[in-house]
Amino acid sequence: MFEQEGYRKLEKECIRTGLCFECGACELVCPNGALKLKKYPWFRNPELVADCVKNNCTRCYDACAAAQVPLSEIEKRFFGRTRPHLFPGKSPDLPCEHDEDKTGIVRSFYTGFSTDPEIYEQAVSGGISTSILVHALQSGMIDGAVLAGFDPETPYEAKACVATTREEILRCAGSKYQPHPQLPGIRDALKLGLKNIAVTATPCTVLSLRKMMLQDEFDELTSCIRLVIGNICGAHWSRHGTEDLIENWTGVPLSEVKELKYRARPFPGEFQVRTKNGDLNIRSFVNGGGLGQLAKYTPEECRYCLEKAASAADIVVGDTWHHPVLCPTKLDGYTEEDLKRDERIAHARQGMTAVVVRSEAGQRFVDAAIAANAVKLYPETEEGWRAFLCAVHDEGKPKCNGPVIHARLVRKQPVREYF
Repeated sequence: MFEQEGYRKLEKECIRTGLCFECGACELVCPNGALKLKKYPWFRNPELVADCVKNNCTRCYDACAAAQVPLSEIEKRFFGRTRPHLFPGKSPDLPCEHDEDKTGIVRSFYTGFSTDPEIYEQAVSGGISTSILVHALQSGMIDGAVLAGFDPETPYEAKACVATTREEILRCAGSKYQPHPQLPGIRDALKLGLKNIAVTATPCTVLSLRKMMLQDEFDELTSCIRLVIGNICGAHWSRHGTEDLIENWTGVPLSEVKELKYRARPFPGEFQVRTKNGDLNIRSFVNGGGLGQLAKYTPEECRYCLEKAASAADIVVGDTWHHPVLCPTKLDGYTEEDLKRDERIAHARQGMTAVVVRSEAGQRFVDAAIAANAVKLYPETEEGWRAFLCAVHDEGKPKCNGPVIHARLVRKQPVREYF
C-alpha cells in the first residue's frame, strides 16, 4: 500500500510509541479517506485502508498532538497570552513558583447548575455544558455541536454525534467514560452544512483540535468552530472496561443493551443499563465501586498524560471533587447553619458543576447563558479557585502518571513533548 512520509512519521512517532489517544484528527484530515481508526476488541488504531494521495502530504502528522503539543502558541492564539511552564521532560529542575503551571490560564471560575429541570435531570452533575449549548443553539450563536453520544448500533459504545436540536443535545448529556474518535464528527457537521459549531472533547482531543486550528491548511475544517468545551479528566477508560461492567457487574448480555448511563441521578451517580425488554439494571457507580472497577482499564496513552483540566479549551467543566467547600466527600458533614451561610452547599448535594473559563470566546457563551437565566452560576473567589485547581492537579495525574513519564524518560522512550 502506498504510504506518504507523513503517515510514516505518524506511525513511528505517535502510534508505535503508544502515545495515540484515538482522537481521530488523522482520520478527519486525510484528503482521500485513506486513513481510518480500525476498531479492535480493546482500542482503535489509525491504519491505512487505501493508498495515500500521490502528492507530498503530511496532514495526518501535522494534525496529531499525540507526540508534539505547541501549547505556548495555542495559549497565545486563543487566550491572548502564555505562562511559564514546567514541561515534562524539558524542565524537570525548574522550581514551581506560581500556581498557573497547575491551574492553566483562568479568565473566570464558577460553580453552578442548570435552571432547566429537564437538563439538570439528564446531567451528571450540574448540567452547565448542556445548558450553555442549548442556549447557544436557540439564540443563534451556534447552529450545531459535535458531542459525545452512543452508537445506535451498539448503544454502549461512545461515538461522535452531531446535534442540531435541543433534543439531540439532551440525548448526548452525561459523561462517556471511554475513548472514541471525536474529531471526525466535524466532517459530519460540515456535510450537514453547519457554519457555526461547538465541539466538546476530552483534554487530549482538545490539544489536537487546537493544533489544527493553528494551521491554515486545516481552515476548511476548523474555521466553523466557535466554542471548544473540555472536561476535567481522570482517564478515558478502555471500552472493554465498560463491556465488563455491563456483562459481569449488572449481568446484562451486550446484545440485550438498549441504553447506558454511567452516572444517572441521584448524584454522584448510578450505573444504569436498560435492556431491550425494558428492564433497568442499576448499580452505584461512584460510591459502589463501579468507578474503581473501570479504573483498572486505564489505557496505555492515559498513563503518559498530564492533561487533567483541559488546558487548551475555551470552557472546562467537571465535578467539584477537591473543592475546598463543595467537595462531595464534605457535603454530608455540614450543619443547618452552614447551609444558611452558603447556599451552594444544598445545591451541591444534588450535583453541581465547576466551570473554568479560559478564553474571551468562552466568556461570551457563559455570559449569554447567565443573561438568559439558563444557568445559575456562583463566581468563585481567586483563593477558592486556585485551591480547587491546584488540588485537582496535585491529587490527579501528576501523582499517578508522573512516575510513569519519568520511567519512560530514564529508559529513553518518547513522551508527549510540550513547547
